[in-house]
Amino acid sequence: MPVVKMNQSLKKLNKLIEEGYGQGEGKDYRPFIDVFRVTTKGRATRIKGWKSQRVHHFLSDSETRFFYLLDYDDEVIDIREHYPLMERLDQITPQLDEQLFKRLINQKTGEPLILTTTFLVTKKGKDGEINYYARSIKDYRQLENNQVIERFEIQRRYWEEKGIDYGIVTNKEIPKTMAKNIEYIHSSYFLDEYGITSSQRELYEDILFHLLVQAGEMRLNELLTNFDKEVNADKGTGLLLFKHLIAHKRLLVDMLKPLDLSISANQVLINEGGDHSDHFLESVDSI
Repeated sequence: MPVVKMNQSLKKLNKLIEEGYGQGEGKDYRPFIDVFRVTTKGRATRIKGWKSQRVHHFLSDSETRFFYLLDYDDEVIDIREHYPLMERLDQITPQLDEQLFKRLINQKTGEPLILTTTFLVTKKGKDGEINYYARSIKDYRQLENNQVIERFEIQRRYWEEKGIDYGIVTNKEIPKTMAKNIEYIHSSYFLDEYGITSSQRELYEDILFHLLVQAGEMRLNELLTNFDKEVNADKGTGLLLFKHLIAHKRLLVDMLKPLDLSISANQVLINEGGDHSDHFLESVDSI
């Protein structure tokens, strides 16, 4: 997990707090760690979230893939990445043994370290109840590292003190096929960014739905090509709309299998219920 070293600790910490890092919710949240200020051995990624409508920062493929699962989950309403453990940390510090306490101190300089949890997630259940859970994302091979385990133990105690469920997710536990499917459709969520107005979208949806109903055994890629010709649109418009409608769950496919445009179009289901369906195939907070 990333650890931020605090040079001139109090002064630096106050500056970060003053600048809003690690604070806020939704579109106003600023991750305590971003791809500009921290180097990583993994692949750094910046992605505009569906729910937050802000840019999220990730330092590995596993973090990014888990984010896709969260963003696709209808019950998740906010995702805060690289959340700092500052508030209430002083309450658990007296309970830490000497070995764990060392993980909060830079042993070379004696300055404090700030631990971060990869995700703090806000979830609204079907009954309207708001719940929170926290997850650390890590490569499974690093769980053999005692220092890593000790930092996870500090986080576990921190979140336990706050009454929030905490867990560790390794790259082995993330359903990669589903995450890759969501990655494939993710950038198609906001059609206005492609110059398609809401009135155009409604017209296009009606035409695509009609073609799907009439398609029979026609292959999906052929149907999408026919759509482009039908509406006299640029090549790829039908595919863009198709991915947009899957993102909004107006069209339903099996997200646990690789998306294949060569399937028969009649394998794609039209969901009249819209966004809030029960099509999310796995509860992410159970991972």
